[in-house]
Amino acid sequence: MKQKHLHMARRKMCHAIDELYTLLLRAGGEAVDLRIRREAEGLRLLVKGDFSPEHQTELERLEAVLCPPVRDPALVEEFWELAGGDQYTNDSELALVGQMVDEAQVRVEEGQATIELYIRF
Repeated sequence: MKQKHLHMARRKMCHAIDELYTLLLRAGGEAVDLRIRREAEGLRLLVKGDFSPEHQTELERLEAVLCPPVRDPALVEEFWELAGGDQYTNDSELALVGQMVDEAQVRVEEGQATIELYIRF
């Protein structure tokens, strides 16, 4: 049973990675660093990237999107696969990532974003 949960966590993490690096590159970023760590109970992702100054406000809103006040597991189970990965990422797909993750932290400084996500098995 744990293998099934690990598989789902990996699939969700792949979707989150796609959305986040695409967002940063579309925001004028030139470098995105990704680090994934498997922990005892889940997967942790650390994303660091730069972006163009005109996208500062967009990146500052990211925390609200990734940290919704209520996460609905039924929504994720039903719909997360419907958001296919493409180069035209939008807030609805990032909001879906916010529903998929169990924890999220976002720090945006001038021209630099650090995002940490955690998905439990």
